[in-house]
Amino acid sequence: MMLAVPATVLVGGLVVFPIAEATYYSFTSWNGETAQFVGLSSYSQLLFHTTAIRQIFQNNLAVVLSIPVGLLFALIAAFLTSIRVPGWRLFRSIVFLPVALSWVVIGIIFSNFLTPGQGIDSLLGGVGLHSLALDWLGSTHTALPALLATFNWALFGINTVIFMTGLASIPPEIIEAARVDGAGFFKILRHIVLPLLGRFVRLAFLVTMISGFSGMFGLIYVMTAGGPGFSTTTLEFQIYQSAFTLGNFGQAAALGIFLLLIMLVVTLIINMIGRRKAADLW
Repeated sequence: MMLAVPATVLVGGLVVFPIAEATYYSFTSWNGETAQFVGLSSYSQLLFHTTAIRQIFQNNLAVVLSIPVGLLFALIAAFLTSIRVPGWRLFRSIVFLPVALSWVVIGIIFSNFLTPGQGIDSLLGGVGLHSLALDWLGSTHTALPALLATFNWALFGINTVIFMTGLASIPPEIIEAARVDGAGFFKILRHIVLPLLGRFVRLAFLVTMISGFSGMFGLIYVMTAGGPGFSTTTLEFQIYQSAFTLGNFGQAAALGIFLLLIMLVVTLIINMIGRRKAADLW
C-alpha cells in the first residue's frame, strides 16, 4: 500500500499533469511567455481553415496504410528464418542491423542513398535504367513513399524479432503436418501461421504505429525537413514546426492533443479486435 501512493503520484506527475497542461494551453494563444485564452480557435483552424493540416493528416494516414506492407515483409523474413533456409544465420544477423542504428543515422544513410546521381540512381544506371533516375526526396510524388520505405526498413528488425518470438511458440509439428499434406509456403503462411500469430501481429502493428506517429521526427528532420511543401510533414513534425519555428505553442498543444486522441482511438480499436478474437477462441 505504501508503494502504491508514490506510484500513483509519479504517474500523475509524469503523465496526467502534462496532458492536462497541454489541453489547457491548446485553448490559448501562447507564445511561450504569455497565454491568452482563445477557446476552440486553434481546433477550428486545424479542422476547417488550414489546407496544410489536411495534407498532414493524409500523410499520417499514409503512415498507417504503409504498416501492413512492412509487417508482411518482416513476417516473411521471420518465417524463412524459422524454417532455416540456406544462409538463415547470416540473414538473422543482418536483419537486426536497423535495431542498432538511431533514426538520425538511418536518415543520413538513406538521404545519401537517395541523393540524385548517387546510390539508387547509380544502381539503376548500372543496369541501363537511367530513365528511372529521380530526385527521390525532392519531388512531391516520391518524397513520402521514400520516407515511408525508410521508416519501415528501420523497424524491419524489431518486427522480425517479434514475429520470430511468435513463431517459436507454434508447435513445429503443425507446420510439418501441413507440408506433408501438400501445403505450400504461402498457404502455410496464410492459413496456419497468421491465425496463430494474431496477438504478435497486433503488438507489431502497435509498436510500428506508435513509432510512426511519435518517433519519425529524426528521419523527417534529416531527410526532407517536412518538404517539399508539406508532402512529408506529419503531425509530430508539425508540432515542432508550430512551436519552435512559428512560435505558436497553443496550436502546437492542440496538434499534440489531436495526435494523442488518434493514437488512443487506434489502440482501443486494436485491443477490441484482440479481445474479440480471444473470445472466439474460447
